[in-house]
Formats: sequence, structure tokens, C-alpha cells
Amino acid sequence: PWGGSDVAQVRTFAVKDGDYYVISGEKKFISGGMNADYCTTAVRTDRTKKGMDGVSLFVIPMNLKGVEREAIKTQGWWASNTAYIMFDQVRVHKKYLLGKENHGFRYIMENFNTERFGMIAQCAGASHEMIRESIKYARNRHTFGQPLIKSQVIRHKIAAMAMKSEALFAFTEQLAYHMNINVPQLDLAARMAMGKVLATQTMEFCAREASQIFGGNSYMRNGPGEKIEKFYRDVRAMAISGGSEEIMFELVMRGSKL
Repeated sequence: PWGGSDVAQVRTFAVKDGDYYVISGEKKFISGGMNADYCTTAVRTDRTKKGMDGVSLFVIPMNLKGVEREAIKTQGWWASNTAYIMFDQVRVHKKYLLGKENHGFRYIMENFNTERFGMIAQCAGASHEMIRESIKYARNRHTFGQPLIKSQVIRHKIAAMAMKSEALFAFTEQLAYHMNINVPQLDLAARMAMGKVLATQTMEFCAREASQIFGGNSYMRNGPGEKIEKFYRDVRAMAISGGSEEIMFELVMRGSKL
């Protein structure tokens, strides 16, 4: 729970005991954690090493003795069943070690590109959906004797949303192409980080503008603006999880080698 975007600061530890690893520690913000039968967990297996070294991955069965979990109430992503998971002297057989011992951080970094691409695609889809909902609402809502869509300020909001959303969609397709031709993960990391920031900022912009178009209806959890209300709550989960925008910018600059 102390690491957050600083993934290397793992405080969950494992001690080798014959064919078993005895694991103790805590994990926070675990998506799907309340329903999961297994949890892929980063654990420090070599306490003499710091940072990225000495970390291993385990696929831990959630029914083992010493595993406890509590539900976390979140602002958005309600369906994620986010959990706080505690490991108290949990005996995990060596067969649940994922890959090689002490190579876990490398696996985590390789997975980040795929995770972030998925989030980028989600943001692109959400942004397009908010535009569609805004257009539909603005056509049906009448103010001052005419449809809301006839108001220049509303039309300009929709145009700005579309401009940013189309730029994001094009960047997403470019990233998909790079992944398809197997661009090396390290070379792709900076562009993926750039894409995630573009994605979350675009989604946040569209959520705000759509909310302004819907007015009070976007503040309600039912009715014509319920999708916009939900997307607005989900923005923060997108912007923070998988690496915050601030961390992403730093990855971009490190990748540029300036």
C-alpha cells in the first residue's frame, strides 16, 4: 500500500522454507480482489537487494490460510470490486512462482505496456460515447425556443470534444500498429506513457464538457445524464491507476534521454 506508482517499493516479503515460500505483507487498490480465486502478487524474495532487484511474482490462491481481504469503496469503477489484501505467514508452494525467482520486476514492466494500452482504448471509447450522448441530448433538449444543438457555444463544445477524441483515436491506432509489429517493449514504453496521458486528459475534458451540456442531469445517477455521471467518476481511476499522469510524463522524458 505504500508503493503506488513507485512499483519497486515492495514491502511484501517471502522467506524460502523448503518447497514453500512464507509470504507476509499487504496489497492495496487491487482491482477484482474481492472475487478473485488467485492473485498475481509482487513479493520481495531477496531482502538484501533494493529497488527493482530481488522481486518475484507469485500466483497466490486466495483460499490459503493467512489470506484476508476487505472491500474498498471507490469513487468510480464500482464493478472492479477493489480490495485490500493481507498476507499473514501464508505458505505458498514453489509451483506458484511465476517465471524465475527475483526476475519479477522485469515481468511487471513488460506487462505495463499492455495494461496501459487497454486503458488508452477504454478512454477513447468513453470519449466517443460521451460525444454521442451529448449530441443526442442536445438535439432533444429545447431552450429559448430552439434545440440546444443550435446554440453556438454548445456546437463548439462538441467540436472541441470531437477534435481531441479523434486525435486520441489516431494515436491509439498508431500504438496498436506498433504492438502488432512487435516494437521492443522498452522502445514502446515512452510512447505508451504519452498515450495514456493524452487518453486520460481527453476523457476528463470530454466528461467536463458533456457535463456542462447535460447540466443538472449529469449530476444524477439515473435519467438522461447517468452515463456522463458514471464516466466523470471513472476519470480519476483512469488518470491515477496504471501509473499517474505525473509518472507517465517522467517516463516520457526518460525515454527521450534528454
